[in-house]
Amino acid sequence: MRPLRPAVALPSPRIAFGSDFLPRLGRLVARLAAAAGRREGAGRTHRFGAGTEFVGYRPYRSGEDPRQLDWNLYARLRRPYVRVTRCEASEHWAILLDTSASMGVGVPGKLQRAAEVAIALASSGLRAGAAVDLHASSGRTRLHGLRRPAGLAAWMAALEAERAQGGAGIAALLGEAGRVRGAGRVFLVGDLLDVPPSEARRLARVGRELFFVQLLAPEELSPSTGGGADGGPLSEGPVRWIDPESGDERTLFVDRRARGAYEHLLAAELEAWGAIAARHRAAYGCWSPASSFEEIVQGLFGG
Repeated sequence: MRPLRPAVALPSPRIAFGSDFLPRLGRLVARLAAAAGRREGAGRTHRFGAGTEFVGYRPYRSGEDPRQLDWNLYARLRRPYVRVTRCEASEHWAILLDTSASMGVGVPGKLQRAAEVAIALASSGLRAGAAVDLHASSGRTRLHGLRRPAGLAAWMAALEAERAQGGAGIAALLGEAGRVRGAGRVFLVGDLLDVPPSEARRLARVGRELFFVQLLAPEELSPSTGGGADGGPLSEGPVRWIDPESGDERTLFVDRRARGAYEHLLAAELEAWGAIAARHRAAYGCWSPASSFEEIVQGLFGG
């Protein structure tokens, strides 16, 4: 269930990359690369960048060098497999971006911050030597195989044409498995409110790393701290609410008990995402869009 919000007028939720975005992005990627280098030098497993650590097997592909076959495994299973290293697993990154109407909630809008995070992840992938794909849930933006930093400008322009609208979120993207086929790293960026945490299990593969970025506005995280028509706390009594995706309106009686029930359900949802992430060794965090994209990406990579 998506949180509703007070029925107040909102500007058309848009994405606009500020003039300081690219310099900040460059500094962030440099910091992440330096931190990864220090961890690698200390002999620790790292998420940013690539290495040669063995992570599993994948089926042999026609035309590959037969010397890559694991003959011991073939002798047991009578099917050809090759060993997968972390370097190979990291060569292809897929970013799934929620652009549904609920992403326009908050100041700044969740979609603005999510788009900045998506571009920062793409830039990080380039620094790591990966090819990067980005898919927006609207279906309008499908960007494939970015390998050069010069392509980031076109990606940013494509995202600036997106709007937070419609009901298609991350769940719509997960319904098309081909979007992440072959990806060694998969990133979900959105409020994650339209997809049950258990659905993330469908993404788990040998040699693949998962990253979940959940963005929730302050009034979604705690209705008692914001969301009133004047921007202040919700008062007790009847309040007209609107679903940002369907446009449906209803009047609800908001009191301490109702707020407590909402916050209990939300806490259970966040706990479920944390549990599924731990089970699959995924990186997960829930942030407010008031956090900078640097804070979010560094937190995601453990920087």
